[in-house]
Amino acid sequence: MANKYGFSSINQQLNVNNTPDSSLKNQIELLSQNVISARVTDIILDSSYPNFFELGGWNTVGTIFFEPVGGAPLNSNSNNKALPLLPYLKNYPLVNELVLLFQLPDTNIGSNNNTKKYYYLNPIAIWNNQHMNGYPNLLKKSQTQSTQNKSYQEMSDGQTSKSTNEEVDYDFNSPLVGGTFAERSNIHPLLSYAGDIIMEGRWGNSIRFGSTVKVDSNNWSGNGENGEPITILRNGQSSESSDEGWIPVVEDINKDLSSIYLTSNQNIPLETEITSNPTLSNPPEAITAYSGSQVMLNSDRLVFNSKVDSIILNSQKTISLTSIQSIGLYSQEGDITLQSGKKNIKLGDVNANQSVILGDNFIKDFSDLIKKLQTLCSTLSKEPKIYISGPAATSTQNQISQMLNNINNYTSKIVKTV
Repeated sequence: MANKYGFSSINQQLNVNNTPDSSLKNQIELLSQNVISARVTDIILDSSYPNFFELGGWNTVGTIFFEPVGGAPLNSNSNNKALPLLPYLKNYPLVNELVLLFQLPDTNIGSNNNTKKYYYLNPIAIWNNQHMNGYPNLLKKSQTQSTQNKSYQEMSDGQTSKSTNEEVDYDFNSPLVGGTFAERSNIHPLLSYAGDIIMEGRWGNSIRFGSTVKVDSNNWSGNGENGEPITILRNGQSSESSDEGWIPVVEDINKDLSSIYLTSNQNIPLETEITSNPTLSNPPEAITAYSGSQVMLNSDRLVFNSKVDSIILNSQKTISLTSIQSIGLYSQEGDITLQSGKKNIKLGDVNANQSVILGDNFIKDFSDLIKKLQTLCSTLSKEPKIYISGPAATSTQNQISQMLNNINNYTSKIVKTV
C-alpha cells in the first residue's frame, strides 16, 4: 500500500469514526510539524555562495536558509534548509520574505520512508504585493534611527539624540554574498478582472490571460462581447507611473515599454505616426479600426533574426512596409527578386503606368542603328558634291563614336527585368 503524507494522511485518519481524542491531538501536532511558516534568512542563487560545491553544487540553487515564525517546531534533521517545492517554477523568495514549508520525503525515500526534509512554496503575500513581501525579524533588527544613536562623548560635544524622518534600512539580499534587489516604491500591480489569470514579475513585467470586459478601466474592451479572450504580455510599466505603487494599473500599449497583444475581437488603440499606406491601391483596414484576431507588437525597436534558416512573411491580402525614413533591402550573398503573379510591378508611385525598357534588347538594336548612321555620316562627310553636309556629318560621326565607345555602360549591371 502506498504511503501517504501530509494532508492526505491526516484526512484519511481524521475521518475514522472511532479516532480517540489523544490520536486526534497527535495528528494535529503532526500536521503542525509538517506545515510551518518561516522567514528566509539566506538563499543560494549561484556558485558565488560560500562553500557552494561542498553544499551540493548546482543542485542546491534555490535552497533557502530559514528561521521559523512564531516558534514553530522543526524537524531536527532539517538544518534549517529547504528546497523549492515546484522545481519547474522558479519564483525564489527574497531574504526576509515569508514562505510556507512542507515536510516531505527526501532522496532516501527508497530505503527509509521516515526521513524527510522541508520544501517551500512561493513567498507568502503578506503585503499582497508582487514586488516585495518582506517582513524582517524586528527582534533582530534595531528600530532605532542612526540619528538617535549618540555616544556620551557626542552628546557632551553638543549633539542631541533626536528622531527624524530617516528610514531604517533592511536588506532583502543574501547577507553573505549580497545581491542586486533594490526595493522600489513605484512598481504597480495589475488590476484583475473577473476570470483573469495573471502572472506578474517583480519589475512591472506580466502576462495576462484575460478577456473583453465592458468597463471603463481598460482600453481593449470597446468592441465585442464580454468573455472574448485576450492575452497581453508586457515588459515594463509606463515611465509615467506614479510613486503610489500600491494602486493597481492596467496595461497601456502606448506607454508600457514593450508589449505583445494576442487578440480575438478587440480594438487596440495603438498610436502611430504612420496613418496611411500610400504604396497600396487597396490598403488594409486602419490599425485602430481592425477588430479581428491579430498579434500586435509594440516597442521602441523590433528585431527579427533567423540564425539558421529563413524569415517567412505570408499574407492572404497585403503586406505593407511603411517607414517615416528609409527602407533598405540588401542581400549580402544572394539575389533580390521582385515578382508579381499578375505581371505588374510598379515603381515610383501606386499609379505608375509607363513601361520599363528592356535595356539589353534596346541597346543591341540601338547599337546597330548608330553603326549604320556612322557609315552614312562617313560617306556624307567625304562627298564633294554635297559640300554643305560635310561639317554636319563629321560632327554627327564624332558623337556616334563616343556613344559606341560607351554602349556597354548604358545598361545596369545590377537591376534586371524580363
